Amino acid sequence: MPLPNEFIEQVRDANEITSVISSYISLKRAGRDSVCLCPFHSEKTPSCHIYTDTQSFYCFGCGAGGDVINFIRLIEHLDYLESVKFLAQRANIPMPEDSFDKRAEAKQRMLEINRRAARFFRDILISEKGLPGRRYLQQRQLSGNTIRKYGLGYVPDSWDTLKKYMLSEGYTEQELLDAALLAKKDSHSYDKFRNRVMFPIIDRRGNIIGFGGRTLEPDAPAKYLNSDETLVFHKRNSLFSLNFAKNTKEKYLILCEGYMDVISLNQAGFDNAVATLGTAITPEQARLMRQYCEEVVISYDSDGAGQKATMKAINLLGEAGIEARVLQMSGAKDPDEYVKKYGADGFRLLLEKSGGAISFELKKLAVGLDMDAPEGKSSYLKKAVNLLAAINNKIDRMVYINDTAKLCGLSAGEIEKAVEEKRKILAYTARKNEAKELINPPKKPRDGFVPSSQLSPQEKAQRGIIAFMMHSPDLLPKIEKRITENDFSNEFCQKLYQGTARRIKNGISVDLSSLGDEFSAQEMGKITGIINENNLLPYQKERLEEYIRVLENHRDRYGGKKPSELSEEEMLKEMELIRKKIGG
Repeated sequence: MPLPNEFIEQVRDANEITSVISSYISLKRAGRDSVCLCPFHSEKTPSCHIYTDTQSFYCFGCGAGGDVINFIRLIEHLDYLESVKFLAQRANIPMPEDSFDKRAEAKQRMLEINRRAARFFRDILISEKGLPGRRYLQQRQLSGNTIRKYGLGYVPDSWDTLKKYMLSEGYTEQELLDAALLAKKDSHSYDKFRNRVMFPIIDRRGNIIGFGGRTLEPDAPAKYLNSDETLVFHKRNSLFSLNFAKNTKEKYLILCEGYMDVISLNQAGFDNAVATLGTAITPEQARLMRQYCEEVVISYDSDGAGQKATMKAINLLGEAGIEARVLQMSGAKDPDEYVKKYGADGFRLLLEKSGGAISFELKKLAVGLDMDAPEGKSSYLKKAVNLLAAINNKIDRMVYINDTAKLCGLSAGEIEKAVEEKRKILAYTARKNEAKELINPPKKPRDGFVPSSQLSPQEKAQRGIIAFMMHSPDLLPKIEKRITENDFSNEFCQKLYQGTARRIKNGISVDLSSLGDEFSAQEMGKITGIINENNLLPYQKERLEEYIRVLENHRDRYGGKKPSELSEEEMLKEMELIRKKIGG
């Protein structure tokens, strides 16, 4: 059953949007409102605005927007009902007893299955069958407290140990397949994890969302095996040990490659370590880290693959607005080995010596080159100039120009001149691309929300009418006397018109919160964009009359056809009318 509108309003009013968003990302005051770096796309200049009066947010960079409920939907990757529950719990408001949602129930059931499986893995580890797993963890020098803290477990070398246990506990085979605890071949299902030390993957709210398993077989094709994507587990949006790292007192996070690196560092006192889940860092993970820090120390393995992954991490963290430092390890292949070999103090010293990402990249450019030979210096300088020219901060640029000059035995002025010439070329190219975009704007921005300046008069009118309905519901009878839902050629606008009109007729207040259960989180951003752009205009009846007339005229001329259905002759006629309107 749908949640009562009064309850939705109560939850929304109890969770002031600025307070909620500031618990995830730093805000800056902008008059009565606030701005921040958008947590839903990578950027270096704040484009996300939080509006106090309307208790809404909107990002002008990616189109994300909505009320506080939709913010939680996006930031926590929850469904609508789950987001309401999340905020209700935050405000200590009990949920209505008769509210339910099948998808939410399925998620809760899956989380319960994961908890039961984790307990089973843990119980096996401390039993006689768990001896191989205990030996492995002892070899890795993990203490009993650390093993308990991370909920580590073990599953024996069997095809159905977990399956038999979970079926006996009342879970179905299909539920276990959906939770990625079983795999299937032909018509037979079997345990996905066998003869592996098990690492529960826990989200920020303390839910076990998946598992990683480390094989104890020396010749196994995959040393580590992770859960497949499920209803509750999405690798792109998750970080191992973030449930601990989010509470650190440190101002930075340590980014590692593997489970054991993080666990060893945590045991040594570094509670700010996290790891990606068997894959290279994703933009989503970078933005997730930005919610908890402004600086990340990249602590990847010292092998070739680790160094390649470091370069990708530097770029993605930079795009997310995070300053990156790089750990330069020697004498050990990874953080786990280093902290065991040199202790916590040795690793702390390594952290203090870690250099900035630009220094790291400049050093990498010299690898394989003979810097004593003219050819080596020339090759290095060509690459270095390109890198230095991309640094926008003038002070930072001069610091690294001086470092490069010392390395090459040249004057800083000579290198600066080459860098500035390169910057002029880059600036010219950027201006040229910007001019091209103004003349021929992209048909579809990345967020799918086209600004009104790029719309046909019909689509602009459709948005305007909907905004009027939300602002002044009493005008619906007047609107319905003149136009119908068939006059809305844009599918999204038609859907929004129908939903808005239905709510008005049923006496339900029309606002962002009331629309959330019918529209997706991405669609809520579009709705917020429509409201925001029309809020810049006065809600005068003359303007509404103009919007209605546009749709009536279009219906009279073309029988209500959508733009894609117009003939070539009709399209040319329509374009001529638009040109005249713009010229006038």
